[in-house]
Amino acid sequence: MAPQHVTTILLAEFDIDQGSTLTHQYPSNITSDNHVLAELMLPDGAHLRPADWTIFFLNLAKPAPWNGNKALVSESNEQPLLYVLNLVRTNHDASIRRGATVKAMAICTTHQYLHVYKPVLLLALENYFKNPSVDVLKTLYESVNSMELNAPNLSPYERIILRSSDNKDLFIEKFEATAGNEETATSKVDVAHGLGIVDGQSPLKGSHGGKESSTSSASASLAAAGMAKNRDCQFYETKVVYDGIKIPIRVPLSINPEEVGEFSLIKLITTFSPSSPSPNPHPFHAHLDSNGPNTHPIMLLMNALLTGKRIIFLGNGHPAGDVANFVLAACALGSGSGGVLRGFPERAYPYTNLAGIDHLLTCKGFIAGVTNQLFEDRTAWWDVLCNIDTGKITVSKDIVAQPVSHSSGYYDDTRPLAIFSGSTVPQTSKYDNGDNEFMVDILSAIQAHYGEMVIRAKFQEYVTRFVALASQYEEQAHGQTTIGLNQINTPESSRYMGTGLVFADEPSRYKEISANASRIEGWRSTTSYKYLQEDHKAWLASRSIKVMDVKRVISLLKVARTLTTQDISSLFRGFLQHIVTDQQIIEFLSSLPLSQGGLFCIAYGLFHPLATVRNDTVAFFNRLNQHPTGRVYIRSLNKFERNTYERLAREMLHYQQQLQQMQQQQQTQHQPQQAQYQQNHYSRHSASAGSVGSS
Repeated sequence: MAPQHVTTILLAEFDIDQGSTLTHQYPSNITSDNHVLAELMLPDGAHLRPADWTIFFLNLAKPAPWNGNKALVSESNEQPLLYVLNLVRTNHDASIRRGATVKAMAICTTHQYLHVYKPVLLLALENYFKNPSVDVLKTLYESVNSMELNAPNLSPYERIILRSSDNKDLFIEKFEATAGNEETATSKVDVAHGLGIVDGQSPLKGSHGGKESSTSSASASLAAAGMAKNRDCQFYETKVVYDGIKIPIRVPLSINPEEVGEFSLIKLITTFSPSSPSPNPHPFHAHLDSNGPNTHPIMLLMNALLTGKRIIFLGNGHPAGDVANFVLAACALGSGSGGVLRGFPERAYPYTNLAGIDHLLTCKGFIAGVTNQLFEDRTAWWDVLCNIDTGKITVSKDIVAQPVSHSSGYYDDTRPLAIFSGSTVPQTSKYDNGDNEFMVDILSAIQAHYGEMVIRAKFQEYVTRFVALASQYEEQAHGQTTIGLNQINTPESSRYMGTGLVFADEPSRYKEISANASRIEGWRSTTSYKYLQEDHKAWLASRSIKVMDVKRVISLLKVARTLTTQDISSLFRGFLQHIVTDQQIIEFLSSLPLSQGGLFCIAYGLFHPLATVRNDTVAFFNRLNQHPTGRVYIRSLNKFERNTYERLAREMLHYQQQLQQMQQQQQTQHQPQQAQYQQNHYSRHSASAGSVGSS
């Protein structure tokens, strides 16, 4: 049975006598609370504008444990989170009461990329205005569920690699593997990959022993056949046939599990970033003000998200779609662009109103979008309010104060520093945790017109580092951690420079952990922390690289100051010995985003004075070059690095060929001698046997 892309179609309309009413739920009812659902579909002020897109969620309940595979989550949860895409339209007609007709149609789906259904929903609602019948909903339901969606299932590591690259050919082999009607193209592309052909050239001239003149001509035709469709592997292209109209659909493949719909992180940041910094007017809050009174508003919002505060985005008189997009962006912000932490969409209300206030206030740590000014005055309802009109973030005067706990006091400035082996505390502000420098980098990137995915990647890296920092804090303050690598769960890491974050020195480590201690303690009491414990336990059991902390090793190679020749030799030999399988290569490459230089820090091994390090680097690069994704990384090396690699690879190949020839010559010379010896031995044995027989 084909999977259902859409579970239910909803239709609501405004009746001048009865108010907002839910007219249809096709094919079956998904809720009995029809009034609240109708209010969500017909947001405040909908009659004042021609159309408005909104998003809201149903079945806001605890999801199943997540291993990075969204499909697994949906299958294992009896009531999966339903994402609802809603379109409300107003048709003005002077001949009817009130002079206008307001109707809304919504699609309920488990797909987080629900925005791809906008064109077909637009056509369906237009048809319903012409023919107000449930048959319109039936046609829409059947059309969308007939959509072919045989998209490749990318792993979390593959998504990370895909997000960091503009290369449209990444993982094209997975497209061909899933396309049953493209067997010919599949075989041709596989042949090209087997020959190591990329863009009409061997990626390493002379390194694999193939004839360059013969492969270059073959590769041109193979590449042309393989890319005949000019496919962009960032998306899966399909179509929905609705009412005889073929509507192209592009399903994004690199979105993370907690990214829902279309939103702009850049818009969220620029809206709430003041033109000139000023101290926060509210009293100090340990969970929110990680940089003291000078905490950047975006960092205050980040801290509120991490520590589970009640957050409201207010857009007085705005379309509901505006505040909904801010809520979706906030979910991505707190979760590390949807790829590090989870549990944010399940407490999100992209649009809500006074009709749903009772349910909203029962949700701990909600993230809600509203368009009613009344919410701003009810400070007891929220902890943090973000006004999209003024660009100001306000902390409620009724928020519960959070004193520094005993655990976070472990890093208080007054504590003796015997645990730091005689190091001294740096004489800087206790709030100097690098957040302001991070925001300067973010705003500079936005001003330089870097794209949305670059900004999302920076926040994903930020939250990843926060989790790693929390892991080290737990080990120091609580004696153990369940969210990070250590000597217990990765015992062989001692051979490869240990585990955890890399700091310049012990005082720097102390300063950063001390500045983050309060918000770490605040985060440890949230559901996202508990989910991460589950996820980390599952990851430890399923990871393919079990002997080293790859992120730490890469950080050390980038710094390189603290590494001895023996350390470097051990690391590169470890790469060669333990990064062998397809899964291991993908997991390793995911820690080296192409947008951040790819293999550049590994390429240092090509220039190391020790020959064994150079040889191990070349052998490791040769292995990557035989892998479809690794080949893309090899091609991304700069010209100097790649020329050096090719030269060393040729030298290694030449040496291996010479060694093989010498061995063959020795065997050839040894064979006649061995044959003569065997003949003489046989003759002596025969003569001896004959003399014995005659006697």
